[in-house]
Amino acid sequence: MSKKDKEPKFGAVASAQMAQKALREIGEASEGAGPIILCGRSIPVEQVRSALLEARVSSSSAVESYAIRRLRPDDRDQLRRAAVVVYGGEVAHRLDDETRADLEVLGRLGRPLLVVLEGVDLPMDASVEAARVRGVEPADVLAVKRGHFPERRMLHEIAKKAGHAAPSLAARLPSLRKPVVDSIIETSSRRNALIAAAIWIPGADLPVLAAVEMRMVLQIAACYGVEIGPDRAVELLALLGAGFGLRTAARELLDVVPIAGWVVKGGVAYSGTIALGRAAVEYFERGAPASVAHLRAKAEELRG
Repeated sequence: MSKKDKEPKFGAVASAQMAQKALREIGEASEGAGPIILCGRSIPVEQVRSALLEARVSSSSAVESYAIRRLRPDDRDQLRRAAVVVYGGEVAHRLDDETRADLEVLGRLGRPLLVVLEGVDLPMDASVEAARVRGVEPADVLAVKRGHFPERRMLHEIAKKAGHAAPSLAARLPSLRKPVVDSIIETSSRRNALIAAAIWIPGADLPVLAAVEMRMVLQIAACYGVEIGPDRAVELLALLGAGFGLRTAARELLDVVPIAGWVVKGGVAYSGTIALGRAAVEYFERGAPASVAHLRAKAEELRG
């Protein structure tokens, strides 16, 4: 048996091991995921809650309203249970003392935080002042003009802040699914682009790229609430076959354009991972049918 014939077998074993590891880590993250906890003033909090629970199949256990009032230091223990804390505040042109006191409580939580500040006019000055409160970062503050609630942006910010808990939350909150999935695909694609550009030894990047793609597909499955056991995970390894074809093309281009080859490799890895992620989304949107043939064909189509 030639060396070339041996490589796929070794790849399958290694990929199965990667699948097991990814499944275990994703499962552990899901088990420890807390709810999205809402607090603060009732009107902005209700807008956030309505956006999160918009879909009929949403699980209300994933969103918890707590302390729809001024916050106290002893609220911290309850708020620390959250995957993400979302605070809704009503402000004028400047940040008032009561809202500042609420933010001082939140800034000491050490939990992912989104502060939604709503005003009659866009409260930019209040937002700047809010970001100066210890523990509150500029990226944590979302200024909202009353009557113009930025639902899509708010969901996108929650998805980014949810971290490892995001797939579990997306499974229970369909309104959060698209921003979470988009974030997973983009993050994985950027990571593979960097890996492909950094590793110059032919073929040495394949296991690393495959590991990123495997994790991405399994995370997308988790976003749709699809439970995948070890056997099904190994079946999904077939999805990665089309990706190796792209990488072969990248190595051939590297021979033709050696000076800018790292750009070529990075670009191919990025576009290939994007295509695989989109194909996975379509697969799970269809309810994860028994065969993965359609998903493989879709990945090839998107890459072409």
